[in-house]
Amino acid sequence: MLKIQLFLIIIHNITVFFLGFYQLLEPKVIVRCRKEDVAMVQAAVKKNIPIYKETVKSNIEVRIDENKFLPSDISGGVEVYNVDGKIKVSNTLESRMDLLAQQMMPEIRVQLFGANQNRKFMD
Repeated sequence: MLKIQLFLIIIHNITVFFLGFYQLLEPKVIVRCRKEDVAMVQAAVKKNIPIYKETVKSNIEVRIDENKFLPSDISGGVEVYNVDGKIKVSNTLESRMDLLAQQMMPEIRVQLFGANQNRKFMD
């Protein structure tokens, strides 16, 4: 059981950072996390920077925001910002669940109300 939890944490950390880094493709980024996750995020950043550099063939400078933290009542995850804070990639569990709910809405609608006879395309 412990091995499974550890594996899920590692996969989660790699996925969270890679998605944020790859979506921004900025040379400098700021990572914001919960206050209690700072140590884990620092370790994950150190592991992911060499992999990112090798894959993208570009350097990246990552700074963990020690002044502003994500709320403690969220389940976890990070937000990755560009240097000036104008672009944000939110990789929190709540934001991912919201995205999933939006993507699943057509399927949920069919399950609740049945197929729409007026709909011509089922994509």
